Amino acid sequence: MENMKIILSNDDGIIAPGLLALAKELSSISEVTILAPERERSAISRAITLREPIILKKREILEGMKAYAASGTPADCMKVALLSFCDQPDVVIIGLNPGSNLSTDIVYSGTVAAACEASMLGTPGIAVSMDDSEDGSFNFETGARAARELVEKLDFSKAPEGIVLNINVPNAPWEDIKGWRLTKLGKTKFHERYIHRVDPSGNDYFWINGVLLPDDDDPSSDYLSLKQNFISVTPLMGNFSLPLDEEKAREWLGALLEN
Repeated sequence: MENMKIILSNDDGIIAPGLLALAKELSSISEVTILAPERERSAISRAITLREPIILKKREILEGMKAYAASGTPADCMKVALLSFCDQPDVVIIGLNPGSNLSTDIVYSGTVAAACEASMLGTPGIAVSMDDSEDGSFNFETGARAARELVEKLDFSKAPEGIVLNINVPNAPWEDIKGWRLTKLGKTKFHERYIHRVDPSGNDYFWINGVLLPDDDDPSSDYLSLKQNFISVTPLMGNFSLPLDEEKAREWLGALLEN
């Protein structure tokens, strides 16, 4: 698409290396504007700022690129960008998140939340995450290349209304990627635990901990596809609507709907 406009954001802060990798890759094929939180705001979901102003500060990220750090949340960034501050983009891309966003755990993700917020505001939203890393290193070049391929191949003017794409990219060199796979949210998730301790003043406090419990044998699940070195593409609805079968819904809810 000629003269494409893209807004980039994330939940890791404007100096995050994943965001920089995306900006470098996509700026060669589109007009990119960055509006991202000034600091790390992971696992904040769709929280918004209500009782204080959202302050934007211009930043130098790449020469000639408009970039702004916001005092608010990822969802705040989308509201400010799309309702008040930026020209209307063709698509919003959120990432690259250093760590996967899979299964029902997406409800906590600031990355996915920002993409959903963009969708709710009328712009296709894409969340892009890298698979987890045991040693803390990430192949952001692979994720950025995946985002570029997605932008080059999809016509966002034909995107279904309200669509969000949750993309998870294997943390591997590009030559090891097997391709793209259309997926659904899987069952794999973290089993959360809270470690209870007492401080010197006698106050109870808790640290969250967790163990990943793989529970997917369906190759169309996002988790299994990612582990098989496919780029997982999971369509979501930004407003969380569930396309229920009306007849089955009425059968189940009949006792309520009779009155």
